[in-house]
Amino acid sequence: MSEVLRTVRLALHPVTADDRAALLTHWTGPLVRRHLFDDRLISAVQVAEIIDASERDFATEGYGLWALRPVRWDGGIDAAAPGEPLIGVAGLSHHDGPLGNGADVEILYSLEPDRWGQGLAAEASRAVLDYAFGVVGVHRVTAEIDTANPSSAEIALQLGMRRRPEGPRGPDGAAYYAAERSRWIGSRRIVDAVP
Repeated sequence: MSEVLRTVRLALHPVTADDRAALLTHWTGPLVRRHLFDDRLISAVQVAEIIDASERDFATEGYGLWALRPVRWDGGIDAAAPGEPLIGVAGLSHHDGPLGNGADVEILYSLEPDRWGQGLAAEASRAVLDYAFGVVGVHRVTAEIDTANPSSAEIALQLGMRRRPEGPRGPDGAAYYAAERSRWIGSRRIVDAVP
């Protein structure tokens, strides 16, 4: 897969089976799973299924989940060493959401708690949206955000996503946000995928 993205501080690589143990550790952390998996523990088998689904989505849709790792700058060149720890995930997934007719493309992101408050989720999500709108040509990206998680709602607003008041409020207290390609293209510089 060649869908590698870079930001000033992050290297985003499509998740693979090599990320399985790190993803299991990340996604089963109590602070991460509270809002991402409704506080349910997920198993190693479920993590493998999520990775498989992401790989299929990259092959068929052009998008999926990216593992986030810090970029080290070495002599003016960014070097995301394979040994750098996974600090989070960002990506896109099909979602049978309430905001439209049929499936939506939903943005997802999570970070290790020691990385919260540094702007990394917004940085990674901006790269993912640039890719979705500029490279893949997605028309709309949605976000389903737990209303008990105001930080994620703030990230969505920083990204220029708009709260969708007409979207139903889910049983888990979710709020819905959306970003439209035409608005995004007019206000952002699109990044290139790195082969």
